[in-house]
Amino acid sequence: MNNKNILLNWRFALISFSVFVVLAAIIFKMFSIYFFDSKFLKNEANKRYVSYKDINSVRGSIFDRNNFPLAVSIVNYDLYALKGFKKSQLMSLSEVLDLESDVIKDSFSRKTILKKNLSNKEILDIKMLNLSNFEIEMRHSRHYPLGEQIGTLIGFYGTDGAQEGLEKSYDNVLSGVNGREKFFKNAKQEIISQPIEVIKTVQGEDVYLTIDATLQFYSYKYLVEAIKRNKAKAGTVIILDNKKGEVLAMASYPSYNPNNSQRKIQKNRALVEAYELGSVLKPIVLSKALENGLFLPDESIEIPRRLNLNNKIIVDSKNHEKLTPKEIIAVSSQVGASKIAIELGYEELKKNYYDFGFTKPISINFPSSSFGYMNIKEKVSDKELASLGYGYGIEITPFQLASAYSVFANGGEFKDFQIFKDQEVRSQKIISSDSALQILDALKMVVKDGTGKAANVKGFSVGGKTGTAHQTKKGSGYAENLYIASFVGITPISDKSLTIFVSIENPGLNSYTGGAVAAPVFAKIAESSLNHLGYFEDE
Repeated sequence: MNNKNILLNWRFALISFSVFVVLAAIIFKMFSIYFFDSKFLKNEANKRYVSYKDINSVRGSIFDRNNFPLAVSIVNYDLYALKGFKKSQLMSLSEVLDLESDVIKDSFSRKTILKKNLSNKEILDIKMLNLSNFEIEMRHSRHYPLGEQIGTLIGFYGTDGAQEGLEKSYDNVLSGVNGREKFFKNAKQEIISQPIEVIKTVQGEDVYLTIDATLQFYSYKYLVEAIKRNKAKAGTVIILDNKKGEVLAMASYPSYNPNNSQRKIQKNRALVEAYELGSVLKPIVLSKALENGLFLPDESIEIPRRLNLNNKIIVDSKNHEKLTPKEIIAVSSQVGASKIAIELGYEELKKNYYDFGFTKPISINFPSSSFGYMNIKEKVSDKELASLGYGYGIEITPFQLASAYSVFANGGEFKDFQIFKDQEVRSQKIISSDSALQILDALKMVVKDGTGKAANVKGFSVGGKTGTAHQTKKGSGYAENLYIASFVGITPISDKSLTIFVSIENPGLNSYTGGAVAAPVFAKIAESSLNHLGYFEDE
């Protein structure tokens, strides 16, 4: 009997202990959940009843100087089927929408695009159907009204963000800051609250360029026509407002249409490519020689037909015998330019090129813009110095050259040209006003009696310079049959308003000089531009 009681007591004690342990474990778990896991579990519960939505900021627009849109963000509406959307609902939709066959399914297990770019009428028709488990989502897309006319300057913004051009350079200004909203849902995952702003959406800023859309149209139109007519490879046009220090147009070919998703990106040759441009550099060298008093503008200089420098023969196409410095520019004498460069000397020539903006950063913030290049040496031969004097041995961009010529229009002041409105334009005096005027006279002679007659514009005075340069070939040396034809001019001379640069790369060999290929393009662009801007004829 005693043994039986003892056994019962042990069983009772064991059961009691087990119950105690279980209760203790339950209580410990409750406290653990309350004190240690409550935050995690609460967050997990909230995930079922709280939803977040990212709000994309609207990218800022890019406008020209007259508020014409060059890049704008357009609002698009896309229709999505959500989980639980039924085929019967899809059939109802197909009565008011033109749906592609590949979106028709029996059921939807995840968010699926049904149709992009809904019209306002289509949105109203959808809402009239009173469907459930669908969403109309707002989306912004980028549009470029001028297309390929300005593609190489503006660049584009696509699915991978800002790509190329000013879109890329000023992405931080244009893009703004994306926001976020919070919603509460019920057990059926239906939204039961108004959106609560978690992160404020900051819209992108609009930017305004100095570009004139009409001048951009003329520039690109006449450039493309000339390239096709001359069976050329590429080309560039730049128009500068000398007084304001602003870029009015910048066209480059080949180009691309940023609206086309299959676009093939092309370089902006005005800013990214540097070339040896040849004779267009002769007036810049002469300006320093006049500034230093090495020559008088109208003194006669003996010009032999051939000049032997370190076993290199420099030849003119004609026997000029004697020319003034201005006439050397007008007829583009290689021998005359060589003698001026040698008299000026390497150090002064090198410093002058730098003062005119060559081989240093440009004033426009643009991806991969070139500084140009000149092989700086302690000492050069007369042959090398002569080459530098007529535009070989130094690479410069079209923008750098156009900016340099504006010095002659601005009384000897070099300006840092801007492409955004209302930006400060810095300037520096690099030659005297008298030297600048003497060069302008020489440039007028080029168009009146020299190599640039085809640049004449009816009713307007013009001064400019032709350039015909052999292109460098891969490795070293120059390609015998590949040229860059260029013309850079100032018009009207009475007001010194515009500097216009034109270059054509690799024109056909039937006509390849700057005077024959580039000067006529200058004339067409100048005439259209002056008429558009409202200038009165000055001759």
